[in-house]
Amino acid sequence: MVLLEGLHHISLGCSDLKRSIEFYQDLMDFELQEESERHAVLKLDPISIRLNFIEGYKSGVKNPGEASLAFILDVDDFTDAIKELEESNIEIVKGPVMIDGGESILITDPDGNFIEFFYNE
Repeated sequence: MVLLEGLHHISLGCSDLKRSIEFYQDLMDFELQEESERHAVLKLDPISIRLNFIEGYKSGVKNPGEASLAFILDVDDFTDAIKELEESNIEIVKGPVMIDGGESILITDPDGNFIEFFYNE
């Protein structure tokens, strides 16, 4: 058995580091921890995302069941999130849809990486 101490980060490709950093900071309040020409690390305790610059990158994931970031919110924040997405002209690609005990919406970041926001009551 491999003895793990925890999850360090999740890596995502991006075609424009500055744009992706701004997206995660402005929309979800991630904090920039580290930045170079080729990558950036953003943190929202306890989650760290490493954005890796890949020229011409666009996510090839077609089904969010393959890979997505899923964030839980309370019901009031979920409603506010929908309003903020609409005001920011960020397309909701699916939802809101009913899930067990709540609702879910799906968006993508600027490079097509899936992000889910949901709540459970």
